[in-house]
Amino acid sequence: MTDRRVAGRPIRERPLADPAVTDPQLMVIRPDEPGLLRRELSNPLFRNAYALVANGGLTGLLGLAYWALGAKLYAPDDMGRDWAVIQAIMFVGSVTMLNFLLIRFVPQTARHTRSLVLACYATGAAAAAVLALGFLLTLDRWGESFQHLGNWKAALWFLVMAVAWNLWNQQEGVFTGLRHAGWVPVVNVLFGGTKLVLLVVLAGAYPGDGVTLSWFVPAVVMLVPVSAFLFGRLIPRHSRLNAGRGDRPTHRDIARYVGGAYIGGAFQYASISLIPVVVAAHISSATNAYFQMAWALGMMLDLLALTLSMSLTVEGSFDRAGLAESTRAALRRTLTLMTPAVLVVVVAAPFALRFFGHEYADRGAPLLQVLALAVLPKALIELYVGVLRVENRTRLIALLQGVRFAGVLALVLVVVEPDRLATIGLAIVGVNTIVAATVLPGLLRATRAEPSPAARGRVIS
Repeated sequence: MTDRRVAGRPIRERPLADPAVTDPQLMVIRPDEPGLLRRELSNPLFRNAYALVANGGLTGLLGLAYWALGAKLYAPDDMGRDWAVIQAIMFVGSVTMLNFLLIRFVPQTARHTRSLVLACYATGAAAAAVLALGFLLTLDRWGESFQHLGNWKAALWFLVMAVAWNLWNQQEGVFTGLRHAGWVPVVNVLFGGTKLVLLVVLAGAYPGDGVTLSWFVPAVVMLVPVSAFLFGRLIPRHSRLNAGRGDRPTHRDIARYVGGAYIGGAFQYASISLIPVVVAAHISSATNAYFQMAWALGMMLDLLALTLSMSLTVEGSFDRAGLAESTRAALRRTLTLMTPAVLVVVVAAPFALRFFGHEYADRGAPLLQVLALAVLPKALIELYVGVLRVENRTRLIALLQGVRFAGVLALVLVVVEPDRLATIGLAIVGVNTIVAATVLPGLLRATRAEPSPAARGRVIS
């Protein structure tokens, strides 16, 4: 690789053998390219991230429509009970998935990508089935919203949907690791549109379970064509393009990474999905409907905060030498995108939620506003976790995510009250702000760090 200057700016030239020269999926920014949008999208870090941001925006809009229809078509008791079950399925399916492994090592694999993905699928699905059975065997501890799962047919559906949700989410990790995150919004828009249709169709025939069924039946059905596309086209293409590129991770590398990274990922997803299950166990089904609406909308903002972290992990794994530059760019884009989004939600929440009904606005809007304020410190934490993944510092990931989850859970159990839902949000803001302040010096150091000579030579940039 050589350096030259164009218009007074240094750029790096790639050797002709570098597949990034000929593959448009692996293009990098060049200063002589016209147009801001083209320059942004030519950088895989931003292309992946913007695809995931678009996914969050589109699914957010579909989610608003879904909630609006649900509030009109289903009684609050049914909505609250179904959303408690949905959150339980999401917890079981998410806490057992291995996305952290896929986005970290798929970029560094070629011939063994298929084997790595299948191993993650099999391990995650088996773990989801075991955890789902454990949840079903302890229903008496989880409150009124879950007692109908004691019926064997409902329990079987719960088990199937938990496994399906695990695989559905791991697909997103595969797309992201392959640097084809542009397919994520396509798949999720089809998923979201199908959910909306089923929500209406099932309202008359299944008023008690229609919300849950409309959410997970499309995921079960769509697993087949999406998996066929991944294994039949994208994974073979990735294997061809990356043959001979840089060092490959060994089984020991992956095994050493799994322990701390899995624990950290489990704590992360528990913060998203287990907290609402715990809250549901302490409030009525009707009150849970108001809580879950605010929580679901707030978590859409959280997804935006996660996107650049995931993209940073992928690009840092491709090019360790450029990690500091990618971290700086990701930090700038995070603040640019998230700050106005948070302000819009804080201002608009009391007015927007009136569309769902006055009770939703009066009881859910304050919680949503506070949850929006937690997004910025969360985004800083997730960016630092993205850096730690690239550096294989998985024990620190587990520690950070564990402290954050334990702090939120402990405070939520203390402050949860049916008439003061916003206090739950305040607990989340407080814990995440403290953790973000702790990791900020490390994140800033990562933006200035120079790559080691080994990192420069190990991976083709």
